[in-house]
Amino acid sequence: MADSIDPKFFRQVMSQVPTCVTVVTAMVDDAPQAMVIGSFVSISIDPPLAGFFCTTASETWQKLRRADALGVNVLSATQIDVSNACMRAPDERLGDLDWEIADGAPRISGTSAWLTLTIDQVSVAGDHEFALCNVETMEAADPTVEALAFYGGAYRTFAPADSQ
Repeated sequence: MADSIDPKFFRQVMSQVPTCVTVVTAMVDDAPQAMVIGSFVSISIDPPLAGFFCTTASETWQKLRRADALGVNVLSATQIDVSNACMRAPDERLGDLDWEIADGAPRISGTSAWLTLTIDQVSVAGDHEFALCNVETMEAADPTVEALAFYGGAYRTFAPADSQ
């Protein structure tokens, strides 16, 4: 049955699932690496685990997975430019952004949340790999700082549901 699913239609259907926009960062061979991830997910509270998916063809992922620490920068609603910058050529992604090393990984200023992860295990999932990670440190911005979302093929912000 899976062979009969049109990849373009699959992408169209899945675009109806909102995702949080994150940038996973690391220092690899003394150089900053960054990659936009739309699949970051909380997995477990005890122990604290989180994870994300990366395409197996990604050269950046192959570098990130060698790092001692990964930074997860949860972008705020005002950071569309940061997301776009992190889709440029790998050596240009963090170039003009405001960032610093925190807990061993590049931390981008102005994010709505920050986590430091260490990879526990990586498993193959089709044309992607899933990184199951231990949460080592985390911080959240003021609750009024909205996260950036991607939905329907475009960046979005969250609006509170009307009270009934």
